[in-house]
Amino acid sequence: MTQPANPGNKPELFVDNDPYQWTKSTITGAEIRTLASLPADVKIFMKVPGHPDRDITDTDVVTLDPHGAPARFSSQAVGSQAG
Repeated sequence: MTQPANPGNKPELFVDNDPYQWTKSTITGAEIRTLASLPADVKIFMKVPGHPDRDITDTDVVTLDPHGAPARFSSQAVGSQAG
């Protein structure tokens, strides 16, 4: 379920273009999966401007910057190819 955007001090992130609020400055892949209700059979990628998307595993820790641009993530079913 998408949480409404909040202009407070919580870092904002997007998963598949849906906005979420997060109360900490870091988030793990597993927490992203839970927050966005992503099933175990999809991969999570962090969008990195000017670079290939970064594969995020459940144990990876991502730092969120509350003063910069929101972190953006996408999901993709295992075995599918982005087109």
